[in-house]
Amino acid sequence: MCPRNAIEVTSITYPEQIVSIKIDHEKCTMCEKCLDKDGKFCPQNLFYKDDITWVRGNELGIRYKYSEISKCQGCLKCELSCPEGAIEPIKYEA
Repeated sequence: MCPRNAIEVTSITYPEQIVSIKIDHEKCTMCEKCLDKDGKFCPQNLFYKDDITWVRGNELGIRYKYSEISKCQGCLKCELSCPEGAIEPIKYEA
C-alpha cells in the first residue's frame, strides 16, 4: 500500500505526449496511404495491415504498432494525412 502523500510515477514524461492511436475501422477505406514507407505519412512507419477479425469478422485492416508507441514523434501527420479522418491520436494532457 502506498503512503498517502506518495508520488505516483507514470510512463508519461512530456505534456501532450501521444499515448495511443485510435483507428476507426468503420471510416477506414483501406486506401493504405498510412502504409507508405516514405515517411510522409508516419516518419516511424508505425502502421501495418493485419487481421481485424474482432472488428468486422475475418477481415484485414489497418493496425498500429502499440508496442512501439514510444517511437511516435507526436507530429500528428497520421491524423492530418488520413483522407477519411479514421486516425485519431490520443494525447496525455497534464
